[in-house]
Amino acid sequence: MFAVGILMTGMGDDGAEGLGAVKAAGGMTIAQSEDTCVVSGMPRAAILKGYASKIVPLDGLAAYLVSNYGAERGVDKIEKPEKNDKNDKNERTSVSSQRS
Repeated sequence: MFAVGILMTGMGDDGAEGLGAVKAAGGMTIAQSEDTCVVSGMPRAAILKGYASKIVPLDGLAAYLVSNYGAERGVDKIEKPEKNDKNDKNERTSVSSQRS
């Protein structure tokens, strides 16, 4: 199995440690470039610790992922989900609902 870990804008270094774990397990690790982050603490921590194999700006992240991993994962063969019937609507949790 192959994993890709992506660390985007954030504060602190807990995400950096997670990215380090992905890299240690043999996965590809990507950090958002500091200059495109709202808060760059977490990506900066990963970069300084050597956990980021690649540094990519936010506006280039999707293209990078598709060009490097899309074809391997069959992105062009993914079927569109069927339209949900009325009963499925009741099973979804609203984004604005409070969670316990």
